[in-house]
Parts: sequence; structure tokens; C-alpha cells
Amino acid sequence: MKKMQIGFLIAIALIIGYFLASVLFFGLNHSFKKLPEIWYLGLTFDMLINGWSKAYLAYFIANLISFTLAFLLPFLPKKQSLHGDARFANANDVKKMDLYGDGIIIGKFQNRLLRFGGQQFVSLGAPTRSGKGVGIVIPNLLDWKESAVVQDIKQECFDFTSGYREKILGQKVYLFDPFNKRTHRYNPLAYIDMASDNADGQLTDFANILYPMTGDSTTQFFNQLAQNLFIGICYIVHDLLNSKGGISLLKALNMEIDFTLYGILQMSEGFKGEVDIDGNRKIIFKAFDDTYNVLSELGLIGKKAQMRCQSYFKIDSDNTKSGVMSSFNAPLMMFRNDNMRLATSANDFDFRDLRKEKMTIYVGITPDQLANAKLILNIFWQQLILVNTKELPQANPDLKYKVLLVMDEFTAPGFLGIYLKSISFIAGYWLRSLMIYQSNSQLEANQPDGYGREGAKTLLTNHACQIFYTPREQEDAKKISEILGTKTIKNRSRNLGQGGGGSESDTSRALMLAQELREMPFENELITIDNGKPIMAKKAFYYSDRYFMNKFKEVSPSLRAIDGDKYKIKVKENGKIPNRNQLEKAIQNGETNIEVPIQNIANIKAYFKELYNDESSRYKNLPEIVHEIDETQEEYEKKLRLQRDKDEAIKEETQKLYEQQIVEQSSNANKSVENIDTDPVAEETINDSDSIEELMAQNASCPNFDELDDERQDYSE
Repeated sequence: MKKMQIGFLIAIALIIGYFLASVLFFGLNHSFKKLPEIWYLGLTFDMLINGWSKAYLAYFIANLISFTLAFLLPFLPKKQSLHGDARFANANDVKKMDLYGDGIIIGKFQNRLLRFGGQQFVSLGAPTRSGKGVGIVIPNLLDWKESAVVQDIKQECFDFTSGYREKILGQKVYLFDPFNKRTHRYNPLAYIDMASDNADGQLTDFANILYPMTGDSTTQFFNQLAQNLFIGICYIVHDLLNSKGGISLLKALNMEIDFTLYGILQMSEGFKGEVDIDGNRKIIFKAFDDTYNVLSELGLIGKKAQMRCQSYFKIDSDNTKSGVMSSFNAPLMMFRNDNMRLATSANDFDFRDLRKEKMTIYVGITPDQLANAKLILNIFWQQLILVNTKELPQANPDLKYKVLLVMDEFTAPGFLGIYLKSISFIAGYWLRSLMIYQSNSQLEANQPDGYGREGAKTLLTNHACQIFYTPREQEDAKKISEILGTKTIKNRSRNLGQGGGGSESDTSRALMLAQELREMPFENELITIDNGKPIMAKKAFYYSDRYFMNKFKEVSPSLRAIDGDKYKIKVKENGKIPNRNQLEKAIQNGETNIEVPIQNIANIKAYFKELYNDESSRYKNLPEIVHEIDETQEEYEKKLRLQRDKDEAIKEETQKLYEQQIVEQSSNANKSVENIDTDPVAEETINDSDSIEELMAQNASCPNFDELDDERQDYSE
């Protein structure tokens, strides 16, 4: 028990003891009959002062009884409610939850801000136009002092808070808008260390994001081959950019290929044109196959690239090759867009610095581009989590700051497999999730748009604090009602007939019915926290709170001018609160946001000019052709065995698919294969007359190991 509770019990015990002592005094003196005649309020005081017979004994016994009862009372078992005793938290309950410290702002209770501390996560279920931006997102970005990454649909959060986070909180602030030239840049491939021993693993992780192994077996088959081709082309580009011969060839063909997703797409199309080799022969490039063969002949492609690409080049069927290339191109075509190419051409910020220094990244996608942004958002968030779950803060003293992941419109990137798998442990890496979604049905949508019923359940279970705004869907209202629980109420009935009478019984009632939840006032919200009573709270609207509006004044000259000469940075309690028009004008004038660089093609041209400079120090230090990493013959054979195992697995999968099609065709010769969820070219490949049988016999990604043995012998020599 707390001090306040103990003090209250002592006071009650003393009061009871005082009155009980006078009663016991008459009992001990065998004078109960005189009690009504003689008793008065100050009797106990008088009998103690005057030392009446047995007065002190009566007082001692009375206090012994009262103190015993007072301190036993809290420990007596409470009567169990038949149908539950759900209720909303009161002020004392909220205080016990420790919601008045630092943390994520979740609302207001009795006009005080509530903050959810610790490392646990927060989710917000809020329909559109329900105030999530003004009630949760912007208040947190004005209050959270450590690093943050924000999925900022409409770029409203950037316009309102970026200036404060940079100028007042002293953070590095970035805006990534891949559909606009006004953007900071993010190159996903820059996070892959091609010089490390784990380059293959890093490339595989990234390829799994681009070509997920989901869907039916046909889709998985083509995605597996597309993954191998992607990794192989990444190695080819890396090899070309790290040898004098490779750079000279790119320069001669005027090819602007770099280690970006646009560069990988370009490489997959092959070189176009002709070039003199040694002044005595010309080589003509037409497509990727020709390009690959020439680069291999010139020694500009390493063994890793060859091993990964061989499954593609062993395919004899043009239809199958076309299907693989179509699957390969599908997620990369968007990077041909000029703005997307510019936005992903380099890195202005680094995910690896999020926990090392205070920084904020806004991912600003305008609503009209939301559908087109699905892939780049998916890559962004999954890579951010991958990069920041490699090292625990306890193992590296440089990791000093927590990162708040403000994921508004949570399902906009589609299914984030890495996020779902890591949701149970990323808190240990100092990543805190603020997940904002519109409805349960949005979360429960099937992949790749949502997480399915079980996936949605996993996500919500791992968010210890859940906030609910007024629901619009009846199903959501029912679920929230179930979460709040039920209470027991007395149901009284009265007989109206002769004799009257009546009865009383316990019955169950939801703390809030579904229809009551749907009628909840706009400014109200519900908060549920693990091991705590639900809280009926208010939204923390920034525009009606002096605490937040003063933060705007700190960065806006026009808003400070409202107070005239009376405004002081440290004393603002009595200042005027700007109205909506004044705040909007300050935002339109750019007083609350930061400057963002304008990207242009000239920057890329300058990069390639420097790259092709024969006199540059980087160029002079490069080898003439690709130098292989030293490997023993045993290590190389191990790689071949691993590749063979993968190829055999693909071959077995193809066999199953073929047998399945034979069964379907025999049952209905005219019935076409259904549920092939793949791209048009790949679908045509499967339905082609020589598709699966040819695919098994010729193209099941199965390498010619006799040739590989010869190659290995040459390599070991």
C-alpha cells in the first residue's frame, strides 16, 4: 500500500476507535442502560482526561479493534462479479500506469498529456478524416526528441514539423519523395557491401524483397530464377565498375551504368553499339546475351556473376527465357522514370546512422502516387529494419538513440514480411513502432496487400498500447466492444398485479455497446494498455494546446509577432495562441519546414564524367580486369554443390507443377490452367505447348556440371 492509503486507514481507525471507546466504557462498567442518557460527542475525551474507571482500557480495546479491522479490510476477498466488473480507468488508475512521463503521446486525460514510455509499441485504429494527424502524428513529431522515420502521406507532417526538428531539436532532417525532383536521395543498393564475405547473403535478402517467394508454384518458380538473375547482374555491374577494362568499355559505349536499381535494369537490357578491341577487331553488342558472352570473353565478369547467371543461360526455350526476364523486369521498370532515377541515384542519409545520431526522415508520398509508391515504400521499410537489426545497442556504445517509426497508412507499402517476422524483437534494437491503420479489415486483407487474419492478430498483439478513434465499420465496433469487456448490472423487475412484489437479478452489459462506440464524440478516444483499465481519453489536438503552439512560435517569425515585444523564448505561458489562418499562412510561407535540394540530370552527368576520368586516383588504383577473391578448390566445390542443391529443388518443384497440370488436363482437356498469378509473359510461357515439359527437360535452372568441372579446373589452375 502507498503512504496516502496508509494515512487514510489510520485516520479512519482513529475516528472509529474514538467513538467505540465510549461504548466500551459503559460496557466495562456494566452501565449500558445509561448510554443513551449520558453519551455526548466529547465523552471519550472527557473520560480520558479525567481518568475515569477503565477509560484507558476501553480506549485501548477500541483502537485495537478498529485498527485490526481497518488494515484487514483491504485484504479481504472481494465478491466476484457474475458477469465481470469492467470499468474505465479513473485518475488513480491512470497514475498507476505511469503515463505522465516521457514517451509516445497517446492522448489527454483531465487536460494532461498522456505518454506511453518504455520500449513497447503503440497502434492507432483511425478511419480517414478522424484527426490522426492533428491528434497523434504531429504532436509526437513536435515532442519526440530522438530519431524518427515518418511515412508522411500528403507531406503535411514535413510542412508542419521539419523546421522545429531541425532548428530547435538540432536534428538532421531529410525528405524522400521519389516522384519529385525536390527530394533527398536514397539508393537501396548502397546498403549492400559488395566487398564483404556476406555480399551474397545481403543480395539474397534484397532479392527476396523484390521477388518474394509467395503465390503459387509457377510464380515462385519464375521469381526464383529472377532472383538468381538479379544477383548475377548486380555482380556484373560491380565487376565492371571495379576494373579499368570495365570502365573503359562503358566509356567507349557511352553507357551510364552505376550500382543503382536503374543501373541494374539498364544492364539487363545489354549494351547497344560496337567497340574496337585492340584496334584489330570490332565487337557488336545487341542484347543482354551478347553482352554477357563478350564480357565473359574479356575477363570482365567474375565467378560469382557466372554462377548466378548460369541458371538463366541454360534455358533453351525462348518463351521461358522471356518469362524469366519479364518477371525480372516487373519490379524494376518504375526506376526508369526520371524522378525515380534521380531520387535513387545516391544516398543523402544513412539508415545505419539513425541510432548513432539524432535524425528524422520523412517519406513524403502524395496521395495521387500512393499506388505507384507501393514497391519503393516496401523496399524502404524492410531495408530500414534489416539494417537496424544487425547490432544490439548493448554491443555498440555508438548506438545511443531510440528510433520512432511513425507508420501512417500502415498498409500502403503492402505486406512487410520482415516487419511481421521481427515485430516481437525489434524493440530490443531500440526501434519503436507507432502503427496507424484505418480498420481491421485493412490489416486482415490477404497478401500482398495485407497480412491475413493471423498476421493482423500477431501485429496487434505485439502493440501493448492500442488507441481507437470512433469506428465506422460495425465489425470494428464489435471487436472494440469485446476488448473493453462487460460489467455486471442489477436488473430489477416489479409485479404490477395484486400483491405487488418484485425481484432483482444480475445481468451482463458491455462497457460500451457497438452502437455507442460508433456514436462516440469526435474529440474522444479509447486507450487500452496491457494490464490496465481502458481509458476514455481526449485526442491531443496540437492546435488547441498552448504547449504545441508555442513550438510553432519558436520557428515562425510571423507567429511570434502575434505577441509583439512581449514574446520571450523561455516565458510563453501567457502568449496568444495563433488561430488556424495565422498558422496556415506561416506554413505556406515555409516558416515551419526546411529547404530540400532539387535533383537534376546534370548531377548524374557529372558523376559519370568523374567516373570515366582516366586520370582520377580511383581509376589508377583499379585492376585491369576482375581479380577473383582467393578461394581454395574445396571452397569452390562447396559453392557448386550448394548451387546444384538449389537447382535440384527448382527441378523438383517444376516436376510437381507438371504433374499437377497433367491431372487437370486429363480431367478436362478444354479447361485452361487456373489461378496462375504471374505476369502476362510468364503466363503465356506456362500455357505454351512446349512449356512445362520443355522447362523440365531443358531449363529447370539445372547447370551443366561437366562444363562447370572444366571451368573449376581452369579456375584452380
